[in-house]
Amino acid sequence: MAVRNPLDLIAERFVQIGLPEELFKKNKFNLLVDRNRVVVRYPAPGVRSEVVETPTGVKTKVYVEPGTKLEEPVTLCFGAAEATEVQTTEGEIVVGEGADVKFRVYGAMAEGIKLKHKNKLKVRVERNARFEFLDLHYNGEETFVELETETEAYVGENAYFRSLFKQTKGRAGKVRIVLKAEVGRKGVAVFETKMIGKKDDEIYVEDVIHLNGEEARGISKSRIIAVDKTKATFVGETYGNAPKCRGHIDCSEVIRGKEVTVKAVPVVVVNDETAKVTHEAAIGSIDKKQLETLMARGLTEDEAVDVIVQGMLR
Repeated sequence: MAVRNPLDLIAERFVQIGLPEELFKKNKFNLLVDRNRVVVRYPAPGVRSEVVETPTGVKTKVYVEPGTKLEEPVTLCFGAAEATEVQTTEGEIVVGEGADVKFRVYGAMAEGIKLKHKNKLKVRVERNARFEFLDLHYNGEETFVELETETEAYVGENAYFRSLFKQTKGRAGKVRIVLKAEVGRKGVAVFETKMIGKKDDEIYVEDVIHLNGEEARGISKSRIIAVDKTKATFVGETYGNAPKCRGHIDCSEVIRGKEVTVKAVPVVVVNDETAKVTHEAAIGSIDKKQLETLMARGLTEDEAVDVIVQGMLR
């Protein structure tokens, strides 16, 4: 009897929870890690990396050469196709001066898995560089993950850093996300979080941006959908520490269910008379008119809610 390729087994389990099938069919991964095992590794032009397997996960160091400009994203996946108790990942990314790259990172936890995942990431975006880190999470409906992830970023002069954490497939589980940035002169940091919590999920998101350079910019944006018995908290902190810096916090949470608890805590601090930091926060229910319009077109209430939610999290 022929032995199946391990990658085929991983693909089957990850596609089942929503990961795009073309990633496997077209060999799109530059790095794919299953639990603590490197399954796929292909270098990208101008990107040097070190990957070390550990008993519970991996440690990575990535250096993007100065001036590197890539049209296609560097594609990474850290997941668990089979049961494991704990998974830990540690990463360091340095984006060299003048580079322009995008990393698309998939977190995939197969159906029915229960585990604790801890992740620490340090990012340094050098002068005049542009870096986008898209962190896309896929879990099964019967998957439960205790996720703790922390990112610390330094954004240099006239550099741009965008971090997107998105989880719209399956359960969130128990999640703690902490994103921190120190932004230099004319640098820009953008933090975005888009999540849906179901059943008794717990979500905690904390964004902290220090605008330390003149004319630095910072945006903290969250969209959290909480249903059933979900508990969700968003804390956004922005500090205007330098002349003419600008910051904005935008948090919007939607609740559906009598046992949902949602909290939004914006914190704005200004230490320079020419700095400006603003915030807006909104917590409310699904728009009734939108719901009725979709149901009038033949959708059930649950189907209509799903359409509205996915539109908000797109």
